[in-house]
Amino acid sequence: MKKLIALTAVAALMSGVSLASFAAEKTHEEMCKEQAAKKHVSADKLDAFVKTCVEKHAKGAMSAPAGAPAAPTAPPVAK
Repeated sequence: MKKLIALTAVAALMSGVSLASFAAEKTHEEMCKEQAAKKHVSADKLDAFVKTCVEKHAKGAMSAPAGAPAAPTAPPVAK
């Protein structure tokens, strides 16, 4: 019975953590608007700034590797 309660508690905590981290993610546009506010970009230049910023981040996300690179293979051994 104690194992069941502990397992249920762990599952509830893990789901709460994953939902909180998912909700905390921001879109590229939201991040760029925050950067524009920090840099005090004027209203007439805001659209152009956000557009270039989003393109830059989207391009960087596509070119970034998805995971850790594979381990290098050893050269063939000469006999």
